[in-house]
Amino acid sequence: MKPLFLALLVSALLPALPLHATGYQSERAIAAGEVDVEAMLAGLERQRARAILQRDVATLLHLMDRQYHHIDSRGRVRSKTELMTALERDAFRFRVYEIESNEVQLLDGGTTALSTGIFRSQQVGASARPFRGRYVHVWVRQPDGWKNSFHQATAIRPAQDSCSCD
Repeated sequence: MKPLFLALLVSALLPALPLHATGYQSERAIAAGEVDVEAMLAGLERQRARAILQRDVATLLHLMDRQYHHIDSRGRVRSKTELMTALERDAFRFRVYEIESNEVQLLDGGTTALSTGIFRSQQVGASARPFRGRYVHVWVRQPDGWKNSFHQATAIRPAQDSCSCD
């Protein structure tokens, strides 16, 4: 069976889903106000987290802007190419990578979005410890859909009982 025919057959048999549920980004539907953009972006955040966990480079490449910058919780800055190379070379692998909370705020007339929230992760390895952090993502609306252009994570650490902050 040819792939296109198979895809058409499957799509005909599946019940219709709302655009944001399918992950499909239709500029016409977005412009017409038929899509809850904040919900769609929250879905893209979950898709991104799943792709990081599964090391799905193809999905990440599709979701990331050409000018993507990644600042991890230790302050290391990576470009899109550097991050994808590290994933492909198995420089890091996650056992857990989940979003706990997410808030999306549309900016600049709806062409940019600020996504903030809390995530938890744990890398693979005997010495790997659970990690919980806050993240900031910037998403930019482009002709081919929303693209993640910036990521920054910060560790959430327990408050100290004594502080010489005075």
